[in-house]
Amino acid sequence: MIRLFFISTILFFISLQIEAQGQNDAQRQGPPERRVMIVRGGAAGEQVQVERIAYFSEQIGLTTDEAQLFWPIYNEMDNRRTALFEERAAIMQKFMNESAKMTDKQLDEHLNRLLAIQKQELALPGEYDAKFRKVLPARKVMNLYVAEMGFRNYLLQRTRNLPPPSRSERIER
Repeated sequence: MIRLFFISTILFFISLQIEAQGQNDAQRQGPPERRVMIVRGGAAGEQVQVERIAYFSEQIGLTTDEAQLFWPIYNEMDNRRTALFEERAAIMQKFMNESAKMTDKQLDEHLNRLLAIQKQELALPGEYDAKFRKVLPARKVMNLYVAEMGFRNYLLQRTRNLPPPSRSERIER
């Protein structure tokens, strides 16, 4: 549970950094799968998505037919996971900004919602595991879980190795 919280926190700060890079309304047009990729950070978000597709396809060993069935399911799961993460982050942000003004009843409501979100997040893998097993053999589903962890580690390592932005890059943001 601590590991999940730690990873979620890191991903939250990464997503904030990517969001800070900006995006324009023209990029938000298009099919939902594409829109989700772009909303997560413009060109940088698209690049991460391209890398993830290549990484997963190679690590899982997806055939073309399997990929056509797999990616819509995976994107649906990822969208739900992201929506829950963003809702949790919004509740925490509201608490950090307004905690002094909140009543005990409001705090209790926020805590209850956070707990409900965590339960939904924990239920997602079980729900989608069944869907993945309908379109992929068990070995490839296991490869998916390994690929998710490997890709997350890859992104974290890449983020650690990025040089700090120059003064001009910070001003542009």
